[in-house]
Amino acid sequence: MRNDNAFSAGYVMGKEIGLVVHKVEKDGSLHGLWTIAGQNGNGTEVLTPK
Repeated sequence: MRNDNAFSAGYVMGKEIGLVVHKVEKDGSLHGLWTIAGQNGNGTEVLTPK
C-alpha cells in the first residue's frame, strides 16, 4: 500500500507474518519501521541506494 511518500508491505518469514512501513526520503533512502505479528519483535532500518 502506498500513501504519498510512504509505503507498507507484508511479509512471511517461516511461520511468522510481519509488516514494514517505509518512508521515501529526498535522497532516495528508505527509513522503515517493522514488526512481527504475535511477537515482541520490532525495529527500524534504513536502506540507502548505491
